[in-house]
Amino acid sequence: MPPKKAAVAEKKVLLGRPSNNLKIGIVGVPNVGKSSFFNALSETDLGKAANFPYATINPEEARIPVPDARFEWLCETYKPVSRIPAFLTCIDIAGLTA
Repeated sequence: MPPKKAAVAEKKVLLGRPSNNLKIGIVGVPNVGKSSFFNALSETDLGKAANFPYATINPEEARIPVPDARFEWLCETYKPVSRIPAFLTCIDIAGLTA
């Protein structure tokens, strides 16, 4: 009787590239406050909020730091070579129409 073959370890498939950066897009119908929400979230005045439909023509993008109290503790405990906190990339997209 021939020897049994060794069990082949299954590789875990990763979807996308793992990183500490998150990306979101603010999407919705015209005149619902997407640009105002973008301005409040990013604490900037990039998304020009206006009182008429289709005020946002080109998408605006902002990189927002995500504060986490555990980050400092992890850096002090494990002493990494570089300290790169997580960021949220937020994109203000123009209003959708049918």
